Amino acid sequence: MIRNLFTIIIVFLGLITFSYSQDQIAYLELDKVINNTKAGKLIINKLEKSKNETLLRFKKKEDELKKTEDEIKKQKNIISEDQFKKKLVEFRNEVNNFRQNRQKAIDDFNQKRKVEFEEFFKKITPIIESYLVEKNIEILLDKKNIFVASKNKNITQEIIKIIDSKIK
Repeated sequence: MIRNLFTIIIVFLGLITFSYSQDQIAYLELDKVINNTKAGKLIINKLEKSKNETLLRFKKKEDELKKTEDEIKKQKNIISEDQFKKKLVEFRNEVNNFRQNRQKAIDDFNQKRKVEFEEFFKKITPIIESYLVEKNIEILLDKKNIFVASKNKNITQEIIKIIDSKIK
């Protein structure tokens, strides 16, 4: 969300000032910044670990539900129809609770991911802005929005080094 807003603002500013030939323009690969900075890697690893733990927990619960379903199927001809229906209703409620919990976990994870990256962008934006001022760069674009550009306008590696040195 912030990345898209950041990109839109930069593109908008770029459209306004393209008529000035002395303007400095550069681009950066934002995904590469996220994936290759120490802080970005830390966030990604933390989110991945959380995701894997949650998936494992839900996989175990899913296996338990399958066992319960198999047991209910095996008992179908042994127990009375009323008991079977009762067990089936309980099982369906348990499945519905499982689905609701899984969806809540997915929503919580997505919210956590959003918050983590918003915080990351809050930290790196001033660093990038000071770099732009220092290098007299007027416009910074995300590489995703560029069709063709000179490789010497790519400041990604420099930004990664600066972020790694300033954010621990």
